[in-house]
Amino acid sequence: MPEMDNQRPRRTIEDDGFRRNPKAAFVELGVTTCFSFLRGASDAVDLATTANRLGYDKLGCADLNTMAGVVRLHAEASKAQIVPVIGCRLQLVSGEEFLAYPCDRAAYGRLCTLLSKGKMQNLDGAWQDKGTCHITLDDLARYSDGVQLIVVPRVDVDSFASGLHRLKNALPTLKQIAACYLYRGDARARINRLDNLAKTHGMSILATNDVHYHAPERRPLQDVMTCILHKTTIQKAGFLLDANAERHLKSPTQMAQLFAEWPHAIKATRDIADACQFTLTELAYEYPKETVPEGRTPQGYLE
Repeated sequence: MPEMDNQRPRRTIEDDGFRRNPKAAFVELGVTTCFSFLRGASDAVDLATTANRLGYDKLGCADLNTMAGVVRLHAEASKAQIVPVIGCRLQLVSGEEFLAYPCDRAAYGRLCTLLSKGKMQNLDGAWQDKGTCHITLDDLARYSDGVQLIVVPRVDVDSFASGLHRLKNALPTLKQIAACYLYRGDARARINRLDNLAKTHGMSILATNDVHYHAPERRPLQDVMTCILHKTTIQKAGFLLDANAERHLKSPTQMAQLFAEWPHAIKATRDIADACQFTLTELAYEYPKETVPEGRTPQGYLE
């Protein structure tokens, strides 16, 4: 096939001089890559190299309703001496969102089955348009065995609190509430409320920076992508855009400082990262079992 002028080689990590970082207290699990279409503004190369530089030994991948980004992150993170934690971010048709991390291969298979079901058919059984994903709470409950679930609260904590009991009853593996420092003046009060809410339901908060790009200087691209997603302009976008450039990958030390009042939120990230042992290397091809009758050779039976 002839080469095209607009084809460019895929970015990849060329330097093999990375060193494995010691075990960090915090693992970022809320990472969105560019495979979350028009939502993530950094690719696997930038995220993996930045994670190594910041002191991470593990890094989660949670793209919206897809596993598309985990292959690239797995490849680039491995080069950067980072262990990738494989997962995704699920958005239900009713609006609830979860970070979902499978503990083993079987749970990964169930999670992929859930995503495939959500992308194939809606409630009426009709085929869906590309990019849509129809997942209900019942669907998630059916396929979430072995999947660590972390619910992402809505900005309106009152609305979130009123529905948490229903989510907890439906999802046995739901143990954490994601807590993000929003820099809106009421950040401490909001996290304290989420913490109390979690304790009331026998849960824990889990710290995340809800990462959408690897470094603060990538924020302008994120804004442009948000405008494209919502079919508007920078001048008209208003509150659709983030109020600051804080959604970048912060170091484990920075996150520990932000959540100094809630050390259990930091510990929860490490616990989940260590519990999720699944790796994409487990998906190596397995040759099917031979069905040759006893006493016959494969070639002879084929002939």
